[in-house]
Amino acid sequence: MAHRIHLSKDKKLKKLVDAQPEYTLMRKKNIHLHLCGSIISQQLSTKVAAVIYARFLALFSKKNPSPKDIVSLPFDELRSIGLSNAKTNYVINVCNFFIEKKLTDAQLHKMEDEKLIEF
Repeated sequence: MAHRIHLSKDKKLKKLVDAQPEYTLMRKKNIHLHLCGSIISQQLSTKVAAVIYARFLALFSKKNPSPKDIVSLPFDELRSIGLSNAKTNYVINVCNFFIEKKLTDAQLHKMEDEKLIEF
């Protein structure tokens, strides 16, 4: 992992980095939902975030709504579950990005970090 190598160049940080176990990121499905969940949970307690995210999922008839399902909801309906105007816009923007770029989980999993950043 490049970040471990970079941080290990500092003598003090090297000790801390070496003391930590290697962390491997897990590949996830429904990345757009994870991003929406992250947006929803920002600056909230874990309990409140879980309640609002459950309300979010309850808006849909299926367990894992697609980006199209999410953007098809009226703005006020998303707001009604406890989202601020800003968070509602961010959720919609993330889903529109997935739609416009025709992004799939498989494509994201294959992308190198630099390519993803450019995207």
